[in-house]
Amino acid sequence: MLRFTGFTIVCFLSPFIAYGAWRFITAGIVPGREVWATKVWMRLSGAGILATLLAIAILVHLSGGEAGRTYHPARFENGQLIPGAFD
Repeated sequence: MLRFTGFTIVCFLSPFIAYGAWRFITAGIVPGREVWATKVWMRLSGAGILATLLAIAILVHLSGGEAGRTYHPARFENGQLIPGAFD
């Protein structure tokens, strides 16, 4: 769950980081010295939400087991961890 949360945060913040880097490289503006307009914040937030939803959709589509199979979660047997698997 922590990996998924970190993945979501990185996907959401990536447009902000890219825009800040672009402003720093092209205009030489030091981060934290420029006030971004509300319009810029809204566009970056929308791009971040879209990137997050797209990444989650791709992640859900490409991961997991095949349809019709049953997942058995990880468990302890005789002091050993047996990883989860699909049957």
